[in-house]
Amino acid sequence: MITMKSKSPKWRRVVFKISGAALACTGPPNIDPKVAMLIAREVAIACRLGVEVAIVVGGRNFFCGDTWVAATGLDRSTAYQIGMMASVMNSILLQSLLEKMGVQARVQTAFSVQEAEPYSRVRAIRHLEKGRVVIFGGIGAGTGNPLFSTDTAAALRASEIHAEAVVKGTNVDGVYDCHSQDNNATFEHISFRDLVSRGATTMDMMSLTFCEENGIPVVVFNLLQPGNISKALCGDQVGTLIDQTGRIS
Repeated sequence: MITMKSKSPKWRRVVFKISGAALACTGPPNIDPKVAMLIAREVAIACRLGVEVAIVVGGRNFFCGDTWVAATGLDRSTAYQIGMMASVMNSILLQSLLEKMGVQARVQTAFSVQEAEPYSRVRAIRHLEKGRVVIFGGIGAGTGNPLFSTDTAAALRASEIHAEAVVKGTNVDGVYDCHSQDNNATFEHISFRDLVSRGATTMDMMSLTFCEENGIPVVVFNLLQPGNISKALCGDQVGTLIDQTGRIS
């Protein structure tokens, strides 16, 4: 059982970007039940500490559009639309798991899905204020455009709902130092500007640029390590913090 010391969270409202690849862990394309339950438990912990959590989840654990485009010449928009559906599947599953933990959750998408609400910024904020988790379907489901990545969807939604941070949970420990002889060396804190020349990260540059321009700090961390998700959501040190003024450390 994961517990945290009782203290005030650093952030009131956070967008949690979940990597689809991390949901599969090391197994075949699917969802690892242990990873999904870990996510639900730790999001529930953060919610009970007073953090308002919105989620954007990828779909790479089921379908990777880039792989199919490269291998078959499939039209890029079509491939990404399929990935968009995969992200909605993940979203509905996470909603069910959260509600089993006693946390109310709502799924919102930018296209019609029977099991989800249509996207509404005002309604999403109202849900968050009432203590509900809001799950945005990701990629096209998150932004209404299948050519945007889920990272960009997370950055966009963070700006729209006035989130104070974007935290990306993936299967790596943070932002790696390209200049280090140690291939496993990661930064604890780095600025957006230094990241361009020194960092290697799984988060796409369009989303990082959007966060920089809107003054939204980003955390990249390993969600597979128990305790990391709830720490990141509450603003505790985990993984790599990227912001406007961060000193390299």
